[in-house]
Amino acid sequence: MIDLTAQQIADAKANDLSAVSAVIQATEERVLQLAAKYATTGGKFDRDLSEDLAQTGRIAVWESIARFAGSDVAQFFTFVDKTLKGVMSDSRRAEQRQGVSEATAARFEKALSKAEGDAHRAEILATQDDVMGKYKLSPEMALAARLAYEGPECLDAPTGDDSAVNPGSRRTRGEEIADERSVPADLVEPSDIDQDRRKATARRVHRTLAQMGEQQRVVLSAMTGIDPVGDYGTDHDDELAADHGLPRKSISSIRKRGIDRFRALYVGPENF
Repeated sequence: MIDLTAQQIADAKANDLSAVSAVIQATEERVLQLAAKYATTGGKFDRDLSEDLAQTGRIAVWESIARFAGSDVAQFFTFVDKTLKGVMSDSRRAEQRQGVSEATAARFEKALSKAEGDAHRAEILATQDDVMGKYKLSPEMALAARLAYEGPECLDAPTGDDSAVNPGSRRTRGEEIADERSVPADLVEPSDIDQDRRKATARRVHRTLAQMGEQQRVVLSAMTGIDPVGDYGTDHDDELAADHGLPRKSISSIRKRGIDRFRALYVGPENF
């Protein structure tokens, strides 16, 4: 973490945007360090998870400013560090337990560590007495935990059951991708799932933006350069206003309202 003054912390608590930016900048190195740590299991680093955790961490830093009751800089960094560890641990656990209980996810995580990050080996180890003791999982729960860990779109995950039409059938996401690309199922790789997931996220973002008013859509798209708007970030509002005919004095409030609106719409069922 880089230098930060007590006055900057006080100004940030008073919603001074430049002070908030200084706080976020001062904590960025620690955010990235912890994101990398919590995205590494059994020596294997998950870059996508690290990026997600870093973003979660930045939001947590922002939210922690208002909750910090003191004024001492060292105490603030300690408070932020504890906050970051808590939210990243929770976020990682939530990411790895989709569809299973937290206790099951914790047990699978222990097996995953012993399997050096190999999810398929962890599934086996999680069922063994000599590895897990009283915390071992049944084969069914170990499978569910692995599928949850690998994500809802891992190759083995079932996408639906048409047994009413074809008794005993069970389609997987890997088989669906193979059909979509007209290739044998054994040629589909886990990286294809990641590619599909990124494309699905991009489509969901565009669907969400399409539901917003023009000004909010343009300002939010400009933050990261979402087509057809260029990448202006948040430091080039003069150029953004001039290029897109926006009221310069209102861009900050448009951005704030737009972020709130985007969050509400993004989780709506119509965007899944």
